[in-house]
Amino acid sequence: MNKSNQSDQANGAQNRAAAASPQALNLRSFQQPVFEDRSSGILILHWSRQIGKSYVLAAWAVDRICGQLLRYDHWLVTVLSNSRDNGAEFVRKCDEICRLLGVAEETSKASPELTYKAMHEEIRLTRRVGGRERTGRIKVLAANPRTARGFSGDLILDEFAFHENSGAIWEAAEPILSANAEYLCRIASTGNGKHNLFYRMCAGPGPGNGACFTSAGGFKVSRVSRTAAAGMGVLIFDPNTRRPIAPGEARRQALDKRAYDQNYECVFADENMCLLTHELIRQAERAGIPIDHQAWGAVAMGRLAGATGDLFLGGDVGRERDITVFVVLERAGEVKRVIALLRLAGLRLPDQQRQLDRVCVLPRFRKACIDMTGLGLGLVEYAQEKHGDYKVQGVNFAATEPISDRIRAEGRRAETARVTELLATELLGCFEDRSLEIAVELDQEAREDLRKPEKVTTPGGRVSIAAVRDGAGHADHFWALALAVRAAASEVAAGRIAIFEHTRISRVLAERRDRSVLG
Repeated sequence: MNKSNQSDQANGAQNRAAAASPQALNLRSFQQPVFEDRSSGILILHWSRQIGKSYVLAAWAVDRICGQLLRYDHWLVTVLSNSRDNGAEFVRKCDEICRLLGVAEETSKASPELTYKAMHEEIRLTRRVGGRERTGRIKVLAANPRTARGFSGDLILDEFAFHENSGAIWEAAEPILSANAEYLCRIASTGNGKHNLFYRMCAGPGPGNGACFTSAGGFKVSRVSRTAAAGMGVLIFDPNTRRPIAPGEARRQALDKRAYDQNYECVFADENMCLLTHELIRQAERAGIPIDHQAWGAVAMGRLAGATGDLFLGGDVGRERDITVFVVLERAGEVKRVIALLRLAGLRLPDQQRQLDRVCVLPRFRKACIDMTGLGLGLVEYAQEKHGDYKVQGVNFAATEPISDRIRAEGRRAETARVTELLATELLGCFEDRSLEIAVELDQEAREDLRKPEKVTTPGGRVSIAAVRDGAGHADHFWALALAVRAAASEVAAGRIAIFEHTRISRVLAERRDRSVLG
């Protein structure tokens, strides 16, 4: 090595040492390993929102250029951003890093009126190494396959889960990265469902505290949840009071727990659509009595005994893993009103039967529909023997039935559908046409349970209804309510059939009398 090269490296090392100073950049413990990593060809950051992933990538880009300019006269870091605002914010953070480190830089943009698709912002860094001025560039472009084909250097994919056509972007970029061992790639994003390349690249079990692991796709991943970041000093503030709060309290306050978990706790959510929105549930709620636990309370039984409309019960049955939920509707004209709700956890079947009997013997009780798919079969058989199979109907969730008019109106060609889809579609219709009122005080558990069922669209386009199972159950409140709606609807249908048959028979008899008189 000649003296000129030794001088270049010595001067560059001093410059890079300044850039790598954690005191100057104030990096947190989970950011430092990402900032220092120069050995990983591809490193993926699956981090919570608002914990500094763009900041550490901006610091990495500036420091990377400082290091590469020891060896090259020019170096380029290309950033593909999912929006114009995010691209501008990345440039601002690079500018901030340069000021902190005393790196000479100049920011430019092609034109302020350009649309996102034509976005082109750039920071030029100049470093004097061995008496010569060398230049590095951080170029921020709109994320699309065309721009992904045009880089020649390091690549940063910012908020990659939100890039349109992320598969085509990676298809364009990967050959360039593979063709040069010097090029490094950094990918960062919060989750955005499971039907994108970011999920396929970084999904897999791994710690959420910043320690790197290898994903199922074979990539090195750093995952940091909000809970872990809070444990390392990141503050969370209540959006209303602005006081510091813990992650658990922040989650409890979140209206949409699934969105919160994806945004902050690194849990990938499906893009499937919740059937019941918060708004639909809220518009159905009325002032009411509390939910009962383990046995019908005096207030609920008094309300049921004093009902003036017909009563219908829906029951989703469980014991160990799931709970049993009984929902009782009172029908008044076209309106079905939930007037009592009972949760049973860990009760033996005879104890559950006693609670069911208390409703079935009421004078206004008309019909019950009960899940008979598993444990509920015994409860159904007992209730039918005691109260009559015309009053108690077992519903097999695994069965198929002819499609309803609601499903046919969606363009379904198949003649049958799963019972669960029929139940869920009918319940959704009751919420949408406002024929259902909930006059019990729903707690958080019940609300979350009502929102578990989703309309799932498979890659082949098939639509079905599914409900995720978690530690809080398997949408027991939803299915109990849907079964109560079915009980009310089937009793109405049975009544209409009976009236139709009575009218038909009366007409036939009248016609026979007329013929007899005429004869």
